Amino acid sequence: LVVLLLVGGGLAVWLMKSKAPADEEGEGAPAAAAHHAPAKHDAKKTPPTFMPLDPFTVNLADKEGERFAQIAVTLELDDAHFDEQIKAYLPAIRNNILMVLAQKTAAELLTREGKELLARQIIREALRPMGIEVEDEDAAEEEPAAPKKKSKKKAKAPPSYPIKSVQFASFIIQ
Repeated sequence: LVVLLLVGGGLAVWLMKSKAPADEEGEGAPAAAAHHAPAKHDAKKTPPTFMPLDPFTVNLADKEGERFAQIAVTLELDDAHFDEQIKAYLPAIRNNILMVLAQKTAAELLTREGKELLARQIIREALRPMGIEVEDEDAAEEEPAAPKKKSKKKAKAPPSYPIKSVQFASFIIQ
């Protein structure tokens, strides 16, 4: 009876100890997989690079009165190395952005659609001095036959530009 109890107890201890590492591996594997999955994702994706520009102050093209806009813009760049190239062309880029802003009216800039259009135009004008031409989607949308052609083009992957987006840090119209 004593030998049977010792063998049974030893077997129970052995089973529990052998099961415990398996449980730890089973529990550890998802934790390790969960830990490694974000690490892979983080290694692939780098944090965005932002380049703030000095604020723009410009008279607007309103005919009913003198109005002006003060707009602070930050460019989201695709690559941190592109920052130096933008700095080299900064006077021409600022000039182009000012020219676009000076053509706008307060009514155009007050709507969300107007701000989104302005952001696309800023990207186009910021890339132009560097010899990168961005297709003017807004002009093409005005043509009646263009939307059908555009839908075919939109099936393709959109082109990748060094400036990913324009962020407005402040937007004041007076």
